[in-house]
Amino acid sequence: MDKLSKYLISGFWPIFIMIFLILFLITSIIIIISIANITSNIHITFGELFKMYMLSLPKVLFITLSISFFISVVSLFAKHSETQELIALFSSGVKPFALLKPFLLLSFFLTFINLIILFISIPYAKTAFINFKNQKQQVAKFNFQTSQVSQRFGNWNIFTSSKKDKTYENIILYNNSENKLILAKYAELKNKNGYLNFELKKGNVYVFNDNILINFNKMQINQKIPKSSYSIFRFSEYFKKFKKLFAFYLPFALLPMALIFFIPPISFFHPRIHKSRSLIYAITLIVIYLISTKTSSSLTTNFIICMLFLITGYIFYKRKTPF
Repeated sequence: MDKLSKYLISGFWPIFIMIFLILFLITSIIIIISIANITSNIHITFGELFKMYMLSLPKVLFITLSISFFISVVSLFAKHSETQELIALFSSGVKPFALLKPFLLLSFFLTFINLIILFISIPYAKTAFINFKNQKQQVAKFNFQTSQVSQRFGNWNIFTSSKKDKTYENIILYNNSENKLILAKYAELKNKNGYLNFELKKGNVYVFNDNILINFNKMQINQKIPKSSYSIFRFSEYFKKFKKLFAFYLPFALLPMALIFFIPPISFFHPRIHKSRSLIYAITLIVIYLISTKTSSSLTTNFIICMLFLITGYIFYKRKTPF
């Protein structure tokens, strides 16, 4: 890397880190609020909230890295334009592409990282998030209240007189479809291998249709927790399941590359002739880019739109770059 590239990169990182931390904090707050809304009817601990946030983290990083990169490079060159450093560089024979080159390479690298996050990390994190949410919702459904009727565990109506810690006492279960009644002195609700396990102790089973009475010391009733599982090695199934997800987030993945050539036209300017509106232009361009890609839910269409922005940016760069 030459001295000019090192100088530009060294000035880029402080700006990037500051903007990234601000966007990361804002996005994290939005994600936490959305998690709170999703789990409003579910009791979760702080540790479980943190787990759900960590499962959302690939999406947070994915969005903030791309936007932070673009705005940071624009801000860097706008700063050098205001201090007339770019004028001095161009006067000494430096070409605009020489200034853009280190960030062009960085944009391709960041886009590659984004695509890995998009096609691997985000689907797995989303699946784990949904499975965890389903598990908590199922547990919440079976958080039985004492001395209340019309509570259900799967196909069973349930009544319990008291509860101490995680142990229920004096349990009554009735299955209307099978005409069965279960009485138990103690019961405990557990989560085992994707099943909610209701373990009953010291009780009786009455099968009214067959006039059968069974005594037991221990009985288990299981309720399966809905769970999704996908593997990237079964690619056709994997791609079909997450195709809409890929289409939605692809523009964020390609943003650093798609908008890279717009940077010089909006951030290279003569401070005595033009006012600095680079940040306004950058934010406006990001909004137009994202709105354009959200008009379609097709992965192919969104990819074509991103490539059109790349080509348009290059044409704009060749024709409109100052100096």
